[in-house]
Amino acid sequence: MKTVHAALLATTALFAVPAAAQTAPAGPPVAQPPAAAPVTPLSPPQDGGAPADAGPTPVTQEDVAPDIVVTGSRVRGAAPVGSTVISLGREDVIASGAVTTDRLIKQIPQVFDLGVSENSRGQSGGNGNITYGNSVNLRGIGPYATLILVDGHRAVNNSRAFDPSVIPTLGLERVEVVADGASAIYGSDAVAGVVNLIPRRSLNGIEATGRYGTADDFHQWQIGAAVGKRWGTGQAMLAYEHVYRSNLNGDDRDFFRSDQRAFGGNDYSVTRCAPGTLVAGGISYAIPAGGLTPANAGSLVAGSSNRCNDLQGQDLIPEQQYDSANMTFTQEIGDRFTVFADGFYSKRKFLRLPASQSATLTVPQTNAFFVRPAGFTGTSYTIAYNFINDLPINRNPGSATNWQITPGVRAKLFGDFEAEAIYTYGKGDDQSNTYRGVTTANLNAALASSDPALAFDPYGLGRTTPATLERISNSIFLAPTLNRFQGYEARLNGTLFTLPGGGVKLATGYEGQEIRTILGSARGVVGTPITYRNFKRRVDSVYAEVLVPVFTSANASPGFQRLEFNAAVRYDDYSDVGQTTNPKFGVTYSPTRGVSFRGSYGTSFRAPLISQIYGNSNNLFVQTYQNPSGSPIVGVALSGANLDLKPEEATTWSVGTDVEVGRRLRLSATYFNVEYTNQVEAYLSDLAILSREQQFAGLGIITRGTDAAARVAQLIASGIGVVGSLPPAVTLFVDGRNNNLGKSQTRGIDFVANYTLPTDNVGTFQFNLSGTYLTHYKVAITENAPLIDRRNTIFFPLKFKARGAISWDLDPVKLYVQATHVNGYTNNAVAIPQKVKSYTPVDASISWDVGGRNGAGMLSGLTLGAEVRNLFDTKPPYVNLAPSGNGSGGYDATVASPIGREFAVTVRAKY
Repeated sequence: MKTVHAALLATTALFAVPAAAQTAPAGPPVAQPPAAAPVTPLSPPQDGGAPADAGPTPVTQEDVAPDIVVTGSRVRGAAPVGSTVISLGREDVIASGAVTTDRLIKQIPQVFDLGVSENSRGQSGGNGNITYGNSVNLRGIGPYATLILVDGHRAVNNSRAFDPSVIPTLGLERVEVVADGASAIYGSDAVAGVVNLIPRRSLNGIEATGRYGTADDFHQWQIGAAVGKRWGTGQAMLAYEHVYRSNLNGDDRDFFRSDQRAFGGNDYSVTRCAPGTLVAGGISYAIPAGGLTPANAGSLVAGSSNRCNDLQGQDLIPEQQYDSANMTFTQEIGDRFTVFADGFYSKRKFLRLPASQSATLTVPQTNAFFVRPAGFTGTSYTIAYNFINDLPINRNPGSATNWQITPGVRAKLFGDFEAEAIYTYGKGDDQSNTYRGVTTANLNAALASSDPALAFDPYGLGRTTPATLERISNSIFLAPTLNRFQGYEARLNGTLFTLPGGGVKLATGYEGQEIRTILGSARGVVGTPITYRNFKRRVDSVYAEVLVPVFTSANASPGFQRLEFNAAVRYDDYSDVGQTTNPKFGVTYSPTRGVSFRGSYGTSFRAPLISQIYGNSNNLFVQTYQNPSGSPIVGVALSGANLDLKPEEATTWSVGTDVEVGRRLRLSATYFNVEYTNQVEAYLSDLAILSREQQFAGLGIITRGTDAAARVAQLIASGIGVVGSLPPAVTLFVDGRNNNLGKSQTRGIDFVANYTLPTDNVGTFQFNLSGTYLTHYKVAITENAPLIDRRNTIFFPLKFKARGAISWDLDPVKLYVQATHVNGYTNNAVAIPQKVKSYTPVDASISWDVGGRNGAGMLSGLTLGAEVRNLFDTKPPYVNLAPSGNGSGGYDATVASPIGREFAVTVRAKY
C-alpha cells in the first residue's frame, strides 16, 4: 500500500460519547451526551417526555463536559469540528418499530440497501453474504466502505461485513452515524463513514418489550428484557432479545413472475419446466402434461415448447431467528482509576428456500425410458427440465454466531491527562449449508442407464426410483467461516497548553489488531470432508490528533463567536498488504451565535478483506443471467483467489452550515465529495452484468461463445469443481473473482430540518425532514476507463432519498406519521430502458402511556402501541427484470420492500 501524503483543510469531530468508558472518575458513572449534541431525530420520544428539541447543530465547547470524549475526534472534552452526526437515540429506537438494530439503521436516508442485504445480493459485495445478513452501505459507495464500531472500538466480524443486529435494540443507547471519511482516526474501512453502536449505561431498573406484526404471508415478533443498576460509583446493564421473522416466498407475490407481459414487461419464461421441453435435431417439442411414452410420441408437435416461471418456490426474504444479548459495566476505584467493560453475544439462524432445481439434460438413446420423436435418427437429444416433481427443495440453512468482550481501565495522570488501556477478544462462526444439490456425474449416469431401477425418467411420469433420486441429489455445499479477533488499545488524552480561546488538546494512541480467519469449504457428494484454509493478519497503528481553539466563549468578539481547527494523522502497518498514512483536517467557524460553517478534508483507505484476497471458495457456479435482448441466459461464473489485490484509496472533503433559530428550528446542509480509486469489485453475484457488457471489453471478465466453453473446460480440467448443472453447451463465462477495477466519484448534499411547536392546550408538534441528494455519481470499470454516469440507474445509488415525519404528543397519547420517498429512476438492464416510478410508503403509529407521564403505581411504566407499516399498501414499483437468484425480479429489492402493509401491536413495560 502506498503512503498517502497530507493534504489541506478540515478534519471532523465525528460523533458523540462512546459510553461510560469516558466517564469522569468522580460524579455519575455515565457520561451523558451534551444537550445540544448534533443529532437528527427520526421520530418522537416515547419515554413520557416532550419531543426532543434536537437537530444537526454542532456542539459548542460550553456544551461538552470536560470528561466526555467525542468519538470522532478522540479529544476529551472537545466539540465536533468540521462535520455533523446523525444520531438515533432511545426514543428513536422505541418509536421506529424496528425489531433489529440493522433495520433501525436502514431508516436513515444516507443508507442504501445495496450489496450486503438479506433480500438482495446482486450488487458489489453481495456474493460474500452467504448467511443473508445486513450491513450498512452509506450513500451506496460500497458495503465494505463503512466502518461499524461498538462503543467506539472495532468488533469481530465474518471477514466480510459486520451485521449491526448483534446488538439487541433493548441494549442500545443510541446509534451515531457520520457520513464522512475517517481513516485518519479509525483506520481501514472508514471511507464512506462510521457507524457507532453505543450500548446502554443509563438504565436503572427493568424494561421489557413485546411486539407482533403481520402482513400477507409474512409475520414477525420480538420479545426482550433489560435490567440495569446504577450506583454512586458505577453501573451494570444486561439486555436480551429474541426475534423471529418468517420467510416471504416469491410464489406469494404476483410481481415475482417470469411472464411479466401483464405488467407491460417482457416474457422471461423458461423452457426448463415439468414436464420439460425436448429438443431433437434442432426442433423443439413440448412434452405432454401427462408425460411422454413411445405410445404417444406421435402427438408431439414440432416447434412447440413448455414455458414456465423460472425460480419457482424461491424466497424473497429468508426465515430468520435472532438471539442477542449485550452487557455494560463501569466501576470507579478510588479517585484515580475506573474499570469498564462491554460485551455481546449473538446467534442468528436462517433458512432460505431456493428455487426448484432445473437443468438442460442430455438424454442418450441408452436411457431405459427413451422415447424417439418421429423422424429423429440421432443417438441423443436434450430436455430442458425442472426437478420440482422429483427432488426436494435444496434448502439452505445456516447461522451466524458472534461474541465479544471488551474490558478496559482508565487512570488520571498529571494535569488533566488521562490514560486508557482496552483489550478486545471475540469470535465469529458463520455456517451456510445445502445438502440436496444435483450431482452432475450421478445425473448423467442415470440418464445413460438402460436399467429402469437405475435410470432417470425425464418424461414426466415419475418412474425414477427413490434410490436413484437420492444418488442424483446427494451434492453438499458447506461453507463455514471461523474468525478470531484480538484488539489492543492504549490512549493518552489531555491539554498541552492554553491559548486565550482555551486549551490546546492532544489525543494520541496505539491500536493493534490480530485477526485469524479460517475459510472452510466442502463441495461434492455426501461425505466430502471440509477443507480448511487458515489465514492471519496483524495490524499495528498509531495516531495523533490536536484541537486548537482560536476563538471560544472565553475570548469571543464580533464576527468571531467561535473558530476551531482540528488535525489528525494515522499510520497503519498491515502484515499482508503494506503501510499507509492518512491525514485529516477540520475547521468550524461561527460568526454569530446560532450560525456556524464547517469543512473537512482527508484521505481514507480500505484494506482488502482476507476473504477477498484468498476467495470464499474456488468453484464454477452455474447461474441464470438477465439478458437485455431476450430470454435469460445460463452462464458459468468463477470464484476464487486473487493474491494481487491492493488496498482501496479515497479522498474526501465536505463543507456545510448549521443554523439554529431559537430552540425550535434547526437547519443543516452538507455538501460532500468522495473520490474513490482502486476499488475492489467482484461480479460473481451480478446477474445483470450483461446490461453493461461493452464496458468490460478486453478485460476478460465476460467471455462468450466457444471461448467461454474452452475457458470453462480448462478450469474444470485443472480441478475446479462445478456448483449446479452445466448446460450442454457453455456460451457465457464470467470471471467473478475480486479485482482492483473500480473508480468512482460521488458528490451530493445532505440536509436536515427540525421544527418543534409546543402549545398550551393541544400538545407538542414536531416536524422533521432529512434526506440526501446526489448531484454526481460516476464510475469507471478500470482506472483508465472513461467515467460513466450511473446515478439514478438500477442497482446504483439513486438521486434523491428523503424522510419526513410529523409527531404529536398530548399526554398520555402520542401519534407519529412518517413518509419515506425514493425517486424514480431508469432500468437500463433491458434493451429499451424503462422509467421506474418513485416509491413513497407511509407509516403511522400511536402509543398510550397507560399511567400517564406523571403516573404512579404498576401502570405508570406501561405503554401500549399500534402501528401500520406501509399504511396505504403501496406496491413496489414494477421493474422489467427477470427473477434473479440473488434478489429482485418484477421489482427492485434494493429500493422497495415486497412485504406490503403490516399491522403490529406492541407492549412495553419499564420499572
